[in-house]
Amino acid sequence: MPTAITVSGLDCRLGDDTEIFSQLTATIPTGLIGLVGDNGIGKSTLAKILAGLLPAAAGTATGTDGAVYIDQLLPHSPQRVDAALGIADVRHALQRALHGDADDTDFDRIGDDWDIEERALAATADLGLHLELDDLDRRLSSFSGGQATRIGLARAALAGEAWLILDEPSNNLDEDGHALLTSLLSSRRGPTLVISHDRTLLSHVDAIIEMTDRLRVYGGDFDDYEAMVAAEEAAKRQRIVDAKKSLEIERRQRIDLETKLARADRKAAKDKANNRRPKIVMNGLANFAEKSAAKRRGDKAADEASALADLDAAKDSLRSSSSVRLDLPETTVHLSKRVLSLDSDSLDRPVEIVGPERIRLTGPNGAGKSTLLAAIMAASGVPMRPGPPIDELFGRLAIRVSVPLAHLDQQYRLPEALTVMEAIRSGNPHLGPHRVHEVLAAMGLRAGRTEQRCGTLSGGERFRVALAAGLLSEPAPQLLILDEPGNNLDLSSLEALATGLEGFGGAMIVITHDDRLAAELAAETEWDVREFLRAKAVGLST
Repeated sequence: MPTAITVSGLDCRLGDDTEIFSQLTATIPTGLIGLVGDNGIGKSTLAKILAGLLPAAAGTATGTDGAVYIDQLLPHSPQRVDAALGIADVRHALQRALHGDADDTDFDRIGDDWDIEERALAATADLGLHLELDDLDRRLSSFSGGQATRIGLARAALAGEAWLILDEPSNNLDEDGHALLTSLLSSRRGPTLVISHDRTLLSHVDAIIEMTDRLRVYGGDFDDYEAMVAAEEAAKRQRIVDAKKSLEIERRQRIDLETKLARADRKAAKDKANNRRPKIVMNGLANFAEKSAAKRRGDKAADEASALADLDAAKDSLRSSSSVRLDLPETTVHLSKRVLSLDSDSLDRPVEIVGPERIRLTGPNGAGKSTLLAAIMAASGVPMRPGPPIDELFGRLAIRVSVPLAHLDQQYRLPEALTVMEAIRSGNPHLGPHRVHEVLAAMGLRAGRTEQRCGTLSGGERFRVALAAGLLSEPAPQLLILDEPGNNLDLSSLEALATGLEGFGGAMIVITHDDRLAAELAAETEWDVREFLRAKAVGLST
C-alpha cells in the first residue's frame, strides 16, 4: 500500500530560469487529499513532478513510485483512447502474442492483464460511457469534453492502489458524471491527490493542501478548511488591533518623554542662568543629561519602530480580499420587462424570462446546453460559435431577445496582442481611461496591469478583464450569458465572480455544474435543456 508523500526543499524553474516555486516542503497524507491554490501558482507542475513526468530543479519527493497522473487537458489531447487509459503497451503486446510474434518482454508486460481490454471497457461503462473495442483506437479529440474526461476517470479506476493524481477532474462533467466521479474517489483503496477548485468535490476530501509560496496541510474537508482559514484571519485581524494599540502606546510614551526632556532642559537652563552651581558641575550635568536624553530618545524610537514593524507585518499577513464591488445601475431590468422568449410547436406556451430572473440551464453532457446559448446569442446578433446547427438538436426554435446581451465563456477570449486598456476600449470606445482604471481596480487588478498585453495575463486576470469588458459594453447588457464560467477559475476568482455580479441588475442564464456557484449567483430557476429537444417551430426571429 502506498505511503504518504514527503516533499522536501522542492524547486522548479523553467528553461529560462524563471522560478515556478521554491523550497516547497510538506507531508501529503494518504487518503483523498485536495490541492488548492491560485491559478498560475504551479499546482499542475507540482503534480507532474510528483508523478515523475517533470524533473525538479532541486529537492526531493518520495513515496510517489508508480503514481498515475491524469491531465486536465485530456479533452484536447491527440492521443488514442488506449494510451489515455494507460493500456496501449499491454494491448500491443497482446496483439503480438495473438499473432505468435511475442517475446519474453511482451509476456512480462502482459503479466496477469490478459483481460485488460475487457476491464478497460467495463471501467468506461461504469462511468456511463459505453465503448466498443474499436473505440480504443480512436483519438480523444474525437470525443466531447465530458466523454474524454470520463475516459480519463476510467484510467483512474484502472490505477489500482497506486497514488492517483487528478488535475481538475470535474471540468466538463455533468451532474451524473460528477456523481460518478465522487463515487469513484470515495471507493478507491489507493490514495488520491486531486487538484480542484470544485467546492462540491472538495467537500468529500480528508484533508486540503493549500499551495501559495509554501504548502500548508489542513485536516478535514472544504468546509473545515474555510472555517480554519476564517479563524486564522480573525486572529490576524485581532493581531492588527493589538499592534495598533501597541503603536499608539509607544507614540504616546515618546511624546511624554519629549515633554519631560523639554521640561528638564528648561530647568537646567534656568539653573545655569542663576549660577546655582559651579560652572564645571553645571557643564558636567548638562553633558550627562544630553547623553542620557539621546539614549532615551534612541531607545524609544527603536520601540516605536518595532511596534510599527509589527503592525506592518500583521497587515501583510492578511490574505488579500477577492471580493469585487461594482456599481452597475444601467444594467437594471424592470420587474415586468420581457427579456427573452423561446417558442416552438412542441411547447405548451412560450418560455420567457421576465425581469432580472437568473436561470440555471441544466442537462447531461452533449444535450445541447452550449448550442442553445449560442442560438440565443445569434438571435441577439452575436455570431454563433462553430458547433452543431441549432435545428439538428432542437428543430427551429423561435427566439426573441429584447435587451442588450453580453457573454462570458470559460475561455475568457481576449485579443492577445492588445493591452488590457486597448482590449476593453476596442469594443467600448465610449469608455474613458479613468472609468476603465476604476473598474479594474474594483476587480482586484493591480496598478499597471492596464498596459500589460492580454496574452501575458494569468487565468484569473483574464477572467477579470473579460468580465469587465462585457459589463462595461455599450449599451449596457441586461442579459448576461455564462457558459461554465467557473471551470478555469481558482477559488479567489470564483469569489470575485460571485461578488462582482451582485451589482448586476439584469437577467442571467448560466451553465454550471457547481451547485454552490449557482446559489451564489442566485440562479434559483432551472431550465432542463431536454425540454426543448422536440422543438419544431417554423422560424428563428430576432
